[in-house]
Amino acid sequence: MAAYQSISVDEESAQYPRGPKRSNNHRYIVISFLTLALITTSFYALSRRNDGKAKSADEKYYSTKASSTNVPMPTGVNLGSWLSLEDWFYVGDNGAVEVASPDDAIAAACLPPLHLDSSTGPRWNSETECLPDLLSGLAQHYKEEMDKEDETQTTLGGYPNNRKQSLGPFGKAIKAIHAFRSSYIDFEKELGTMASLGIKHVRVPVSWCWTDTDIDPDLHLVTKNETDPNNDSWIYMEEEEVLEKYTCIDPFYDGVRWPAIPRGLVQRFLRACADHGIGATLDIHTYPGGTSIGTFSGVWPRYSRFWTHGDVPALDKGETPDVGRQILKNFIAYLESLAVKDPHAFRGFRALSPMNEPAHLATLYNGNPPIRTDRETFLPPLPSDKAAEYLNELNAGLESKPQLTKVPDGNHLRVMLWLRDAIDAFRQSSLPSMDKELHVNVHESLFPSEVLPKQEIKSDYGLNQAPMQLFGAWWRASTTPEERAKWAVLDIHHYYAWGPQCSGAVEGPPAGRFACSDDENRELVIGSCGAWASVYRSTIEKECEVGLKLASAEFSASTHHSIRHACNDVTTLKMMLETQVRMAATADVELFWWSYKMPYGGAFRSAWSLKHLLYLLDVLSQPDEELFHCGDHIPAKGEPEDGSI
Repeated sequence: MAAYQSISVDEESAQYPRGPKRSNNHRYIVISFLTLALITTSFYALSRRNDGKAKSADEKYYSTKASSTNVPMPTGVNLGSWLSLEDWFYVGDNGAVEVASPDDAIAAACLPPLHLDSSTGPRWNSETECLPDLLSGLAQHYKEEMDKEDETQTTLGGYPNNRKQSLGPFGKAIKAIHAFRSSYIDFEKELGTMASLGIKHVRVPVSWCWTDTDIDPDLHLVTKNETDPNNDSWIYMEEEEVLEKYTCIDPFYDGVRWPAIPRGLVQRFLRACADHGIGATLDIHTYPGGTSIGTFSGVWPRYSRFWTHGDVPALDKGETPDVGRQILKNFIAYLESLAVKDPHAFRGFRALSPMNEPAHLATLYNGNPPIRTDRETFLPPLPSDKAAEYLNELNAGLESKPQLTKVPDGNHLRVMLWLRDAIDAFRQSSLPSMDKELHVNVHESLFPSEVLPKQEIKSDYGLNQAPMQLFGAWWRASTTPEERAKWAVLDIHHYYAWGPQCSGAVEGPPAGRFACSDDENRELVIGSCGAWASVYRSTIEKECEVGLKLASAEFSASTHHSIRHACNDVTTLKMMLETQVRMAATADVELFWWSYKMPYGGAFRSAWSLKHLLYLLDVLSQPDEELFHCGDHIPAKGEPEDGSI
């Protein structure tokens, strides 16, 4: 999930005046963007109609549940914070403030159903071990409970909460995390609802840490004692075995463990997707060490080490195994094996995304003002000889083609090289021949302003062509036209919430470009900023030629990253949904909403949960509501503790 998505691409853009006074120049700029959007999208709609090769945009990229609702629907959604956790999904009714939690904030208050508040576990930043994180925080909580002197206290589960008749602290922590994972989504009901809405694709962010086999925590953590003549006792897995089978050691930090995802759980999900005609994209959202800055990295608020402690020693010096590339190769091999071992699940698998928002915010967290001055960049440059060699590869043959963009030198080459190798690993597998796709995600915050091609109009990411030109140039050099038409999909996420020239706020400028209650200006800004999809396609096609596949695997209706400033009125939210879906459909850009559900997200839900927004728009009859309280429960006197796990 993107943190601080649309940071301005240069100093001038960051200082763009956004005062409340409207001028004719502002109106002309907005109208010009809107005119550009209409002309560009009309051109693409006409060209695709003429060549007869594409389905109609309406049919391909959105649908409505019923004509009476008249709500355009993206055909893609994310199942965010299910198998790769983000704290802001679990803030409860009273905790919603910022989508991107600052590094000194601990936002998440629960992980239902077994962890609900301070009486059942810790507040947490991320899922990895090391306080104040989820895995070790839960283990520490259970250890303290088990160390209590009163070993005969009753519990909700009916078992004493002691070491003699229960799992150890980490066993209990894994049990609690798995209870969440296995209950968060009702495969049959919720995938059925998605299908009825016209949703055809689901993107599932996952961590890099999976179990080595199909061992299921439901079946193996606690087993029946078959030697007990009374058949009423249990055998609990020892702590060492729990850690070995259900956690992964992060090689780039001391004492950090990740909770493993059971393969069997994912395969059951993929089979359910196949049954409902939904294709799943498995997005490797996190890697050891964290590839980016932000809550989605899995190690936040620790500083990212994937590139400095992983890629540099492996690629530049050859002193250590290449952990990141090997994880991806192993994952590809696992997906290939499903075609034989579990063909039902393989039918539900549509695409692989090798890395989420690689090195996001590297241009800000670079050791220089204004963000981070106490640490060096987390994305170091390639060695000069390797950088020169790779630049020659990327820019070969362009001397006679001045209309095409050259990739410049810079730290971004390290990410581009890693992704090039990811494309090659997929290319060499059997997956392309079995009609599976590779969705390669990139993020504009990778580039510092000094390497970007100059633009006449200062604008937010999405409307700014400069970073897209560089990605288009790299994409042209990294894939063939045939691959781009069949299985290689370029993916750039897009949000209004972090864009100073596209965001909206309840109080208006300067917090947002428009006030939520300003009907005229709101429509102009949202409409003009909707041109990002056509700018995206036209810019990439200028570098790569027509006929390629494009996606934006994350978008929402949020107008501001702070829930206290964001527009939450239904009129604005509906306009945000409709404008983005329709204009992206016309530009032939596939969209995935972030995220389908977030029942414990409190006030975030209106603009970020598609399920809740569709309830507000009278498309769905039930809200995206929590089944349990989250973070605000005050135990009654004498309330029994739940030590049953």
